[in-house]
Amino acid sequence: MSAGFDRAGFRSVCAIEIDQHARDSHRTNFSSLVPGGDYAAHADITEVSPVDATAHLDPLFGTADSRIDVIVGGPPCQAFSRLGRARLWDLAGKKHAHAQDARSTMYEYYLGYVEQLRPIAFVMENVREMGKFVGRNLAEEIALRAEELGYETRYTILNAVWYGVPQLRERLFVIGISKELAVEPSLPAIEYDYELPVGYSTSRAGQGRIEVLEPHDHYVDHWLRKRNLCAAITTEMAFADLPPIYDHLDGRTGKGVVRDVNKRVPYVPVKNNFTKEMRSWPHFTNGADSFTGHVIRYTPRDYETFRRMPHGGMYPEALETARSIFAERVAAHEQSTGAQLMQGSKQWQQILNATVPPYPDNRYPNKFRKMWPSHPARTLPAHIGKDSYSHIHFDSDQARCISLREAARLQSFPDGFHFCGSMNAQLRQIGNAVPPLLAYAVARELRKTLAKALRQC
Repeated sequence: MSAGFDRAGFRSVCAIEIDQHARDSHRTNFSSLVPGGDYAAHADITEVSPVDATAHLDPLFGTADSRIDVIVGGPPCQAFSRLGRARLWDLAGKKHAHAQDARSTMYEYYLGYVEQLRPIAFVMENVREMGKFVGRNLAEEIALRAEELGYETRYTILNAVWYGVPQLRERLFVIGISKELAVEPSLPAIEYDYELPVGYSTSRAGQGRIEVLEPHDHYVDHWLRKRNLCAAITTEMAFADLPPIYDHLDGRTGKGVVRDVNKRVPYVPVKNNFTKEMRSWPHFTNGADSFTGHVIRYTPRDYETFRRMPHGGMYPEALETARSIFAERVAAHEQSTGAQLMQGSKQWQQILNATVPPYPDNRYPNKFRKMWPSHPARTLPAHIGKDSYSHIHFDSDQARCISLREAARLQSFPDGFHFCGSMNAQLRQIGNAVPPLLAYAVARELRKTLAKALRQC
């Protein structure tokens, strides 16, 4: 969110982020952009008051309600998202455990900041399921609460692919503007064209179908489009100037081998509008002829499966492919030894373990997915901080999951943006983030609306 708002001309003077690595990343990238060093970062929103969080601005702007123009943020989504919801059910051993998760009420602290700091405007982001949470439309409840605080509020569901992000990613945005300005929040017009698959709420945008529960008086069925739409950015376009990776296939690299996330790798001399933007983003320009973060996870068991999987193939296809490879390897072993390999034997089990993934075949069919080169990627989850099977590279010859830099590209993070922490910590930050290009579209529209209101004053 901060990267997109920074590009639209806003400055991040205060950050509240409980994840230390993400907080370090925010400080590293944005503290130096604030005039006079007037920046502060805090960990736990439940333990720092709005007044204390912004106290460093007191000498400049006086009382708390004069310090901040805009508040942006995304309260934790785990209790709302379908994947997070299922995980909570597993941990608790019962359905609807997400309703008792403390993170489902964190938005109240966010609204507390709005109430005390009285910004001109605010933007809250979350997963679309916030509009359908245990029979409640929390987005509408937030809008009503903001209205009581003096804000004209609207909310909708936007898809990142509409704004040049090479990824199908739906997120719900709640936007509020002080009623004193006498303007309604407006939403960024769709700029990129893509026929969304069935299952995405945004595939039905503009058809009068409400994608949240009643009441939904502040919901906007957004379908404002620019006249001349661009073609959606594909994964092949997003990775065009990133060189292929084959080192993992030579048998010399594997689990336990240290990866250098800061190692610089030369770009491939191929450019398009998206790659140029990722290398020339204001404040995060990468003027060098090389970049960092082109490292991957090592999963030797799966390389041949990755190679043979069809584009768009998910875990059922991966499992079928792996079992076919296993059968071939058993047959080859029997041919070379001249003896039948008994099912369940030690050698049989060793080949099985070295070939077939052990995950259940009746849950999470999208745990594996091999991307299409000519389409945007599917949603990049925070789970990518644990494994990268959800985004297998489309190039079968490379037979791998995406690299750290490729994950950042799918989220539209500029190459000059610096992430702190290990590879896993960086991937988690990327998966948790709002795509900067999506945030930029929202921020640019908000700034335009605020400028219009100021001209009318």
